[in-house]
Amino acid sequence: MARTGAQLIVALSRFIGDELEPAGLTTTSAGNAGGTTLICTTLRQLGEDAIKDFYLRPTGSANQFQIRRIAQYDESDGTCTVAPAFTAQTANGQVFELHRYHPATKFQALDEARKSVYPDVAQIIYDDTITGDGVSRSFDIPSSIRRGPVRAFEERPISSQQQWNFVTDPQGNSTTNFTPSNFTASTVDRDGTDLIIPKYDFTSTKLVLAASTAGTYRQVVANMANSITAAKSAGRRMTLAAWGYSRLANKIAVEIVDDNGQLAVSTQHAGNGWELMVAEGTISAANATTLTIGFTADNDANALDFHWNRMWFYHGEADRVRNVYGNQHPKRVRRDDTTQRIYFDHPPIRGRQVRLIGRDIMSALGTTAATQVTNTMQVDEFGEQVLLAEAARVLFRWQGLNVEDFPEVASRIATADQLRRDLSKTASYNLPVHAALKNPWT
Repeated sequence: MARTGAQLIVALSRFIGDELEPAGLTTTSAGNAGGTTLICTTLRQLGEDAIKDFYLRPTGSANQFQIRRIAQYDESDGTCTVAPAFTAQTANGQVFELHRYHPATKFQALDEARKSVYPDVAQIIYDDTITGDGVSRSFDIPSSIRRGPVRAFEERPISSQQQWNFVTDPQGNSTTNFTPSNFTASTVDRDGTDLIIPKYDFTSTKLVLAASTAGTYRQVVANMANSITAAKSAGRRMTLAAWGYSRLANKIAVEIVDDNGQLAVSTQHAGNGWELMVAEGTISAANATTLTIGFTADNDANALDFHWNRMWFYHGEADRVRNVYGNQHPKRVRRDDTTQRIYFDHPPIRGRQVRLIGRDIMSALGTTAATQVTNTMQVDEFGEQVLLAEAARVLFRWQGLNVEDFPEVASRIATADQLRRDLSKTASYNLPVHAALKNPWT
C-alpha cells in the first residue's frame, strides 16, 4: 500500500487543523490579466481577516503548483490579491488549495519525518539477486537492504515440464522451436568450471546480440505445446515468465504478442545475474491468429550476452511461478565500516535463488512540484498516523512553534506516539506488520 504526495499533504493539513480546504476550492471568476488576483466567493464565509498571509496553490492547468501568499483579501467579493503575481491570469473554474503553512514546507516536513520514524514505519524490501553455487556460504549484502536482512529464504524451483505450460522446449535446451531475429542462439551444457550457468538444468540457451542492434527471439503459437491456439486464449489472462541471466541492465525483456501487437512486456532485466522476468496481460477478446512469446532487446550501444533457463507461458497469474520461496535459512549478518556480509549455516543449493527481506526508509516525495504530488511513500493506514505526527512536530519546530500550544494536535500526536510504541513491540526486530511492501518484480 502506498500514499501519494497529494494524499499525504491533505492528510497532514487535517492532522494539524489546517483544514481550510486543503483538498481544493474552485475560482468563481477570472482574476485580473496581470495574475495578481484570484477570486472565489466561497472564501467569503471565512471573514475579512481570516486568510490574510495564507497561501494559495493552484492545482489545475493554469499556474499549476505555483504558491503565492495572500497580501490582501476583500471579503465582499472573495478577491485575493497575491504577491508576487501568478505567471498567468487565473481563470474561472480554476481548482486551487488554501493553506495556513507553506505547502512546500509541508512536503519537506513529510520527507524529513519519514527518516525519523524509521525503522518503526518503513518499507519492506525484497532482494532476489543472490544465486547459490552450492559451495559459498557467505555473500555480500545487497545495497537495497538497509537494515537486516531480517529473513532469508531459499527458492523451491518449479518444473517447467507442466501440462499447463505451453512453451515447447521450456528448459532452454533446444533452439529448434524459436526464431531469432539478429540474435545468435546456441545451447550451453553444464560443466564443472561454471557453477552459475545453467541455473537448473543441464543445458540452457545463450543469446548473443551485437551492439547497435535490436533483436527478438520468439516462439509462435504453431510451435507451442499442449494444443494451445490463438483463438483458445482469446480473452484469457496469461503469464509469460523466464529465468534470464545478464550483467547488462536495461537491454532485454520478455514479451507477449497477440493480434493487436505487443500485448505485454516485462520490465527490462536489471543486470544482477539470474532474474525472473515476467509479463502479464489479457489476450484480445477476438484474438484468432497471433500468439507469440519470447525476448525483445533494444537497439543501443551495448552488445548483449544473455542466457535463459526455464520458461513458462500459461493461463493465469504470475504468482504461480513467482512465489516459490520456502525454507528460511539460519543466518548471521556482519556489518561494519568495511564488511557487509551475510553468512549461512550451509551453502544454498546450486542454482537456487536466495530471497533476502529487510527494511528501508520510505521513498521521498521530493522537491519538484510537478512530481511530488504523484510520488508515493510506502505507508499504510497505521503507519500514516505515525508519519503525520512526526511531520507535525517537524513543521511546528521549523515554524518556531511548540506542539503544546496546539492542544488538539498535541492529543493526536500523543495517540500516534502510543500507536508507534505498540507497533514497535509487536514487530520487534522481525518484519513490521504495518510496513508497506515493495514488489521485487516491478
